[in-house]
Amino acid sequence: MAGVPVRVEILRAGDEHVEQIALLAESRSLNGPEGSQRQVENGFLVSAYAEADYRARLDSAEHFYVAVKGGQVLAFLLAYSSDQVEPDEWLNRRIKTALGSFLVIKQICVAQEAARSGIASMLYYHILDQWDESPVIAAVVNDPPNHASARFHQKLGFQELTRMVPPDGLPRVVWVWRKPREAMLHSQYQIAVDLYKHEDSLNWQKLNNFFYITAGLAAAIAFVLGKEGADGPLGKGLAIIIAIIGIGASLGFSLMLRFGRQYLLARKEAVIELEEYMAWHGGERIVNRRTDAPGSAHLKVSPTGAIMVLLPVLVSLCWLAILGVMIAN
Repeated sequence: MAGVPVRVEILRAGDEHVEQIALLAESRSLNGPEGSQRQVENGFLVSAYAEADYRARLDSAEHFYVAVKGGQVLAFLLAYSSDQVEPDEWLNRRIKTALGSFLVIKQICVAQEAARSGIASMLYYHILDQWDESPVIAAVVNDPPNHASARFHQKLGFQELTRMVPPDGLPRVVWVWRKPREAMLHSQYQIAVDLYKHEDSLNWQKLNNFFYITAGLAAAIAFVLGKEGADGPLGKGLAIIIAIIGIGASLGFSLMLRFGRQYLLARKEAVIELEEYMAWHGGERIVNRRTDAPGSAHLKVSPTGAIMVLLPVLVSLCWLAILGVMIAN
């Protein structure tokens, strides 16, 4: 019908698409006609497949799809299981040896005029909706660092698995997607919560130990000055040493509490990520409950943590003042 917009369709690749696929791949190849490397923004495909290679993959690859609009191939995705990995695929064979079976997204290619239109996501989702037998991996050239690819894969639920440099010398980031297993997530959620509580208790224990040490040093300096007198050389020398120890201990505990706070926030983020998934399946948000409400910024990052870090700093300033007085006298 006239006036009806032409839709993008995801189809199984066939003989009628192979010529367009090969031309599209050539236009987005990392290696130029004379072997020179283009910039990643223009080219990113590493495997130098010819038309005959794509035609052979029509039958052997479990997943070979094209995004077509009005008869024009705008994008294609080639994926196959680890059983179909060729002997010369160094990276995929190494992952298979280490981790077992997987589905590899060997190539994903979108025409420049269709870039950033969501077609790549459509092709990925088409695969992920069908595949649940084993993890799905995608190896991306990372020279220079491909931040756009990282954001794309993270948005689709992929996680960084590892980084490798194959014999071709081009560093890769390997992304992996796994279908969530609810029983495992429930178990991990309990572990994550326990780690979160442990980190919080550990920070308070550090602060408690700091107060004990500070009180002991204060008692020691009072005893030394009371016995020897502030004017005695021995008493004054010992008091200066104790004050220096107090400064070092205060700064040391401040640093430990600072990193402890960062670990606590990291544990909290892990719990929140698990809660988001569980909320989708009928669970409730607990740690992350109402954190986005107006005036609830303290629920995301509690000011108590900042106070814990600042207290030893303030005590170190007191020790510094005592040291200054002792030296001045």
